[in-house]
Amino acid sequence: MLESKGTIKSTVLNYGIIMGGLSVAFSLMLFIMDMHYQNSSIQQWTGLLIMAGSIVFGQLAYKQANEGFISLGEGMKIGIGIVALGSSIGILYGLFQGYVLDPETMSKAMQYAINQAIDQNPELTDEMIEGIEGAFEFFANPFLSSAIGITVSLFFGSLISLLTGLAVKKNRTA
Repeated sequence: MLESKGTIKSTVLNYGIIMGGLSVAFSLMLFIMDMHYQNSSIQQWTGLLIMAGSIVFGQLAYKQANEGFISLGEGMKIGIGIVALGSSIGILYGLFQGYVLDPETMSKAMQYAINQAIDQNPELTDEMIEGIEGAFEFFANPFLSSAIGITVSLFFGSLISLLTGLAVKKNRTA
């Protein structure tokens, strides 16, 4: 790990790389288990937990390196920076996985989603199934899905950063 000097930049770099590394490790585990296309709620919660943990530990490390002080603004900058870097690493790995390791990921995900929809609602018509396929084809664009991914990550990262920033803040007295 990189040595922290108590700066926002070093904290973001350290914990952003940790978040990205954990995200890639989790994605690799799912890939090895052939579950990378299923997108279950447990997978989503695990990603959120990785994000929240990285933000909290980053904010606490910065606070400790700065004599126990951290403002809400600093906490927000740290959290959003960590999420931006960590999510970018995760998205780059996702593109590599989708193009190189398993180019059939989107078709597997589409077939899995259709099978799930049919299991949950056996009365689906062919038109409804075609609608599901059309939605998948629209979102199969890697740049669109990457943009959506980073936007959603930054939204949740901002919320988590705000809440944890409020919890850990300790301003210097004038």
